[in-house]
Order: sequence, then structure tokens, then C-alpha cells
Amino acid sequence: MNKYDASQIKVRNIPPLEQLEDGKCCRTYIYRFTNSLPKQNVINQIANSLEQRFTFSKEVYELSEDVEICASILMERLQDNEARVSVLTLQPEESCVYIFGISTLPRKLEERFGTVQSIQGQEREAWIYS
Repeated sequence: MNKYDASQIKVRNIPPLEQLEDGKCCRTYIYRFTNSLPKQNVINQIANSLEQRFTFSKEVYELSEDVEICASILMERLQDNEARVSVLTLQPEESCVYIFGISTLPRKLEERFGTVQSIQGQEREAWIYS
């Protein structure tokens, strides 16, 4: 039998899902890094490369055809070491996109921009852990 204690629970400040006018859904996170961010045009190039595609196979999910879902990233430099990061997808948001935004994306951003200090005002450890 496994033993757990309350210290293993990580509560995250997940931003609400927004419905945009163009029919997309969006969650926007505020990231603070320990070092300075590059210029906006460099940030745009990196954010575009982080786009993630998920495929739902018709055989596995009993669909009439394969379905591809795309999560795109917009990143706006707010201050020297702070950025607004938006994860966009066609609505409704699928769980794979949600998990990408709260789990995979923070690590990918850290690989490209350096150590994350906080996300949504919470310390790094609430979001990125071993």
C-alpha cells in the first residue's frame, strides 16, 4: 500500500478558459523568468515552433476519420523577464491541450528561455517538478 501525505499535492493557479471572437479557446498564463527575455520577434519565432499537434485515430476513438487538434502558442513580452503566454485551440479545449499547457509547455519554455521563476504568481516548484 502506498503512503501519501499532503506535501505531495501541488495546487496550481489555472487561468480560466476564455472564448475568443474567432471561435478559438484560450488560456493565458503569466510567466516570470530569472533572466531577461529576448526581443519580441525572437520570442514570436520560438513560440511558433512550440505549436503542438495531437491526432485522435479513428480506430482507437471510433471516429469516422482521424481528427487532428492543434495547440498554438502566443507569447507577449511584458517586461524584461515577464511574459504573457497564451495557449490557443479550436473550441472546445481537449484534455490533451490542457495537459500540454500546464505540464509540457512550462518545461519547453524553460528549455528555450532559461529558468522559470514563477507561473501565475506561484513558485516554479508548483508547476515544474522532477
